[in-house]
Amino acid sequence: MHKKLAVLTVLAVLGVIGAGGAVAGQPADPGCFGQDRAAWLAANGGAAWGDIAPTRAGDNGAINQAYKTSCGGDPS
Repeated sequence: MHKKLAVLTVLAVLGVIGAGGAVAGQPADPGCFGQDRAAWLAANGGAAWGDIAPTRAGDNGAINQAYKTSCGGDPS
């Protein structure tokens, strides 16, 4: 009896987790921000990032969010 209850509980939890994943919005282009950032760093080097980083001070989060939104990285 306890084994059946345990199995049913596990199945119910997995069903809830699966339903949540199916309902959540997905980005049109997942990973676009990270992939683009990595490509830029590979092309320009870390020293170039060090040169522009101070110009982004205080606004870095907003700049990153705007870029992610523009490249399709936000959930729909």
